[in-house]
Amino acid sequence: MGLYKLKTMDENIETGVLEKVKTDSIDYEKDFENWLENSPSVLLDDDAESTVFWIGRQVSATVGETDKYPDLIGIDASGDLVIVELKKGKTPREVVAQILEYAAWGAALKYGDLNKISQDYYRTDNSMANKSLIELYHEVFLPDNDEEVKIDFNKNQKLYIVAEQVSAIVKQVAVYLREKYGVNVYCMEYEVLKTQQEEYFISTEKIVGYDDITSSISKNKISGTSAIRWNEPIKIKTVISDAVNKITNGKETAVFTPAEVYSELIKQYPDINQSTVRCQVIQDCVNHTSRKHYPSGQRDLYFRSEKGRYRLYNAEKDGKWDWQGRRIE
Repeated sequence: MGLYKLKTMDENIETGVLEKVKTDSIDYEKDFENWLENSPSVLLDDDAESTVFWIGRQVSATVGETDKYPDLIGIDASGDLVIVELKKGKTPREVVAQILEYAAWGAALKYGDLNKISQDYYRTDNSMANKSLIELYHEVFLPDNDEEVKIDFNKNQKLYIVAEQVSAIVKQVAVYLREKYGVNVYCMEYEVLKTQQEEYFISTEKIVGYDDITSSISKNKISGTSAIRWNEPIKIKTVISDAVNKITNGKETAVFTPAEVYSELIKQYPDINQSTVRCQVIQDCVNHTSRKHYPSGQRDLYFRSEKGRYRLYNAEKDGKWDWQGRRIE
C-alpha cells in the first residue's frame, strides 16, 4: 500500500499533486521512544481519549540475578502499571519472555517503590518534582476533584510490545496469553515515513489486544461506570463538544461542569465513560494546566472560569494559550 501526501501550490486542492511518502532507513528506535514518551496516548485505543503518565524510563528492573531495563513504565487512569518494550525492526521471539519478566518484576512493586521511581523520574522537572505518585495521579486524571479518592495502584500490569514489525510467532503467543491466561499484553507496530521536504509521518497499527476491548467490561474505580470501548460512528470528542454546545446554547457566558455534560450524554449513550468526558474537557480547555498531559488532538474550545467549572472559549476576550495551558503574552 502506497502513502502519498497531497502537495498544493496555491491552496487549491484541485491542482494538487501526490508526493510519495517513503520509509526512511535510518534507525528511529530511540527517536520513537522519545516521541512515545511525549505522546503516551498513542498507545491507547483511538477513541479512548485518555492517557498514561510515565514514571520511569530505562529503570533498573532486577529479575532473578540480572538487571534489565524496560523502556518506559507508567500509570494509567485505572492505576494500573503500564510497561512498554520497544524493538527496532522485527520482534525477536525472546521479546515475549522479556516482557513477562518485566511483568513479574512490576507486579511486586508496592506504592512506595512506584513513588520512589516516579520521584527519580521527575526530579529535574520543576513543575512535577517532589510530588508524590498520588498527587501526580490527581493532577493528571482528577485535577478538579476535591474529594478523597482511593486508588488501588498496580492491581494489574499492562504490557505493550511496540515494534516496526510484530512477528507471527510473537502475535500468536500474545493472543494465547491473553485468551488462555488473561495477561494484559498488547502489540503495536509503527513506521516512520519522511517526505522530500523533511516532513515526518508516523504510521501505527494496533495488532493484538485492541479489537477485543469491546467485550471486556470492567468497573472503573474513579467514576463507577462501565469502561467499554467507544463503538459509535461519530467520534467521542464530537459528541462531547456537541453536548457542551447544547447545555450552553452556544452562549459564552453560560457555565457548565463535566458532570453536567456526562448527565446529558448518558441519555443517548448509556455506556459512555465519565472519566473520558472529564479528560476530554481538560484536553480542550485552553487554560487548564493539566491539558499538557493530553497533547494529542487538542482543540481550543473551553475556558476554566474556576475549579471544576468551564465556559466557551473566546480568543479575543481570554487571550492566547499554548498546549500546556500557559498564557502566551
